[in-house]
Amino acid sequence: MAEVQEEVSNPYNARKPWHTEDKPSMGNADGLFYSEQQQATPDEEAPEEDAQPRKRTNYKKRYDDLKKHYDDKLSEFKQKEQELIAMAQAAKPAYAPPKSEEELESFKQEYPDLYNTVETVAHMQSQRQVADLEAQLQAMRQRESEVLRREAESTLKERHPDFEDIRGDAQFHEWAKEQPEQIQDWIYNNPNNVTLASKAIDLYKLETGMSQKQQPRQQQQRGTAADMVSTKTTSVDAKQPKVWTEREIAAMSLDQFDKYEDEIRQAMSEGRVVK
Repeated sequence: MAEVQEEVSNPYNARKPWHTEDKPSMGNADGLFYSEQQQATPDEEAPEEDAQPRKRTNYKKRYDDLKKHYDDKLSEFKQKEQELIAMAQAAKPAYAPPKSEEELESFKQEYPDLYNTVETVAHMQSQRQVADLEAQLQAMRQRESEVLRREAESTLKERHPDFEDIRGDAQFHEWAKEQPEQIQDWIYNNPNNVTLASKAIDLYKLETGMSQKQQPRQQQQRGTAADMVSTKTTSVDAKQPKVWTEREIAAMSLDQFDKYEDEIRQAMSEGRVVK
């Protein structure tokens, strides 16, 4: 009976004929030999190469050429630009602003938005100008009013030296409250009318008897003047001046008072105004 040879298992393909172990190569005596490099001797000459002349670049000439080319192109472009601008201006239609009402109406119909914008701008400018003028006029009016008021007070003080005392007297203001509205306007709503203010003060003095209080002083002054006259002087009959009454003066109209104002004022100063 023939024997059956069993195949021996070879796991992981170990010990195959192509399997060889990598063994490091060991050095030998020949590998330790060092041969010195031979230096070239002066007698030995390097192989000659074909000698060719080396050309040098002239950078200055290149720069000059490039700059000349740039300047020529720049001048050419500027000339073309000026020609184009001249052509555009020549082709542009001349603008003539509308002046007459017909031209303005035509402009409004053709350019309504532009017309409204221009009108708005003009209106705003006119408003600013009017406001500036109004401010200037107001300042001028105030200065003029102040000058007139000062002049009126100066004139009133000449006619009534005691004007400052009367103006600050409470009795005068109480008297003014009892007067008609017209006379109150002469006092309180009268910035520069000296005549009306003087009339109001004259009436106040007449009704309160301030003119009578000055009478003794006037008589004393006249007596003193009489004493200075020489006794040798003959007396001359003179026409006696008129004596006014307060009732008579109060009953006068404005025109009559204006007519006799100087005479009444003189009579008040001389004490010829009685009740």
